[in-house]
Parts: sequence; structure tokens; C-alpha cells
Amino acid sequence: MNNAVIYARVSSTGDRQSTERQVLDLTDYATKNGLTIQQVYEEHISGTKRNSERAVLNDCLAYCKDNGTDVLLVSELSRLGRNVDEVLSSIRWAKENRLNIYLQKESLTIYDREGRENPY
Repeated sequence: MNNAVIYARVSSTGDRQSTERQVLDLTDYATKNGLTIQQVYEEHISGTKRNSERAVLNDCLAYCKDNGTDVLLVSELSRLGRNVDEVLSSIRWAKENRLNIYLQKESLTIYDREGRENPY
């Protein structure tokens, strides 16, 4: 598992918030773990928007599927949806497509380094 994509999101659509810290931290993680960043997706959209309204997230997931990405790097679980159902749907989709997700804040992944599902 060597290819990675970063997805960073902030809730503010103005200049108050930046995805820069998320991207830097996740890039650092990738470097330390021998991952090659294929693409970086940054989204500025309210956390109240449904995943169906998050064009950048949807583009990111489509890219991961179409390009054989091994792992999606995300700063925290809440970036994957606005509520439990949406987050679970994102995780389920990733599992169905054998896309590992690394959640930095929670320090969790779907699969371990050998590709086995993490028991949590």
C-alpha cells in the first residue's frame, strides 16, 4: 500500500480557515510511512452540507476508485460526513472498494499494513 490521496476540508467558505495545516500534517504522515501522494483535494464547505453536496469529496472518492489509490488520508472522522450515517456510508464505500482510510486525529485505519481489517 504505497499510493495515497489527501482529503482536507474546512467549514468556512471565506478566508477565516485554511486546509493548509491538515495538508501539511497528512503529507508529513505520508512521508514518514513511505506513501506517495497521488493527489490532494481541498474543500471549503459547510459541515452542515450532505455528502451528496460535497463535490470535492465525491471527486476525491471517484479518483481513488479509478486510480487504484491504496489509502485516503483524512485529518479526522468528521471530514467524511456530517452525521453518523454519512460517515458510516463513506467507510462502507471505502471497504467495498478496498480503499484504506487513515484518520489522523483518531489514529485509526480500516486495514493494517498487511491489508487485514483492523479489529479495533
